[in-house]
Amino acid sequence: MEFRKAKTTEFTAIAKLDRVAWLESFKGDFIPDGEHVWRIWVEYALTFVAVEKGEIIGASLAFPCNDGQYSVHKLFVAKHQRTKGIGTELMRVLLVTIDELKVDSFLTVYPKNPPAIALYEKLGFTEKKFEKDFYGEEEDRFVLTRIFEKNRK
Repeated sequence: MEFRKAKTTEFTAIAKLDRVAWLESFKGDFIPDGEHVWRIWVEYALTFVAVEKGEIIGASLAFPCNDGQYSVHKLFVAKHQRTKGIGTELMRVLLVTIDELKVDSFLTVYPKNPPAIALYEKLGFTEKKFEKDFYGEEEDRFVLTRIFEKNRK
């Protein structure tokens, strides 16, 4: 299996997997992002993919914010490839790159997703704040922050 920076030519495959992962994980009321934004993210943000036998089976994404932090915005793995450590490795390669920039990062996570919360805490996201209705009514989230200085090796 290969973990690497995503190629601009792969944005439609990433967007397709994003839609499927989103529909499996949440209400499926809307698709959060379309191909157009993935095209921009692959070229201008930190976007990494897991590829097996030529197929993209997972992705991670972070982008810079106005305050200098990076927002870890996406992490998803194809359903048939979960529980193999792929998400952990996608986060690891993303965070190594963010650490090279010497900046803090943050993410949001659904409060009723203990496996994701445990993974993020294991990876150094130690500051946790509950935000009611963060993404709209009944869309609560934890905002977890990873402080660069605490994770510097």
